[in-house]
Amino acid sequence: DQTIPDYLNAIRSGSSHERWQAAYQLSKSLKRGEASRYPNLELQVASLYTNSKTDDPRIRRYLGMVLGTLGDRRATPLLLDGLNDKDTDNRIYALMALGELRDPASVPRIAKAAADGDKDIRKTAYFTLGAIGDASAVPVLVNGLQDEVADVRWNAAVSLARLGDRRAIGPLREMLDRSRLNAVAGMREDQKEDAMIVAMSAYVKVAGRDAVPDLQRIATSDPSLRVQAAAKQAVAESRSSAVAP
Repeated sequence: DQTIPDYLNAIRSGSSHERWQAAYQLSKSLKRGEASRYPNLELQVASLYTNSKTDDPRIRRYLGMVLGTLGDRRATPLLLDGLNDKDTDNRIYALMALGELRDPASVPRIAKAAADGDKDIRKTAYFTLGAIGDASAVPVLVNGLQDEVADVRWNAAVSLARLGDRRAIGPLREMLDRSRLNAVAGMREDQKEDAMIVAMSAYVKVAGRDAVPDLQRIATSDPSLRVQAAAKQAVAESRSSAVAP
């Protein structure tokens, strides 16, 4: 029964346990579309985010999610500052929120994060650049195709495909190759399926009808019925699209 002001008050003055839970519940409530009832919400959340640097990291993460959900690009500088946090998860959440804001002004700083020593930061940075969809990120994404970590490389490829660049085709085919996926240590079966399904739509975008033979093979021979169904859908999409120039 709590309202958004209740969550904000709990974040300001509750116990440590109450505060991070209130931040989490606030992020969930906004996903239900309640933000429109509170026109000054971004300013209040921005203030809380600014003051959360030395707080429980979970509070900062969920407040970052809220700033992304609100979609107000005035939060861009705050989230870019969040990329300087020592906590890796805080930085990942800041990147994800920047992806929701889709502010081209954030691309140069996110490009630096794509060269981070932590593979999860790099992976999220490449994903975020694709979500923003600004063409200035293309050289960074192309460089990401050479990353030594498979899922980092694949995130760069999917984002590059979103920008219509055919240099993503090779890594996308790698994502559709079961033997390549099986060689990735620790990759679960559901993660393999997810990777293949994500790659299909990206592959169609850059390869168009040229994608049909590979997709038909998957649609008839992959061991997963879920992947087969996705491949059939992708074949239908590719046949109705033109080959990208």
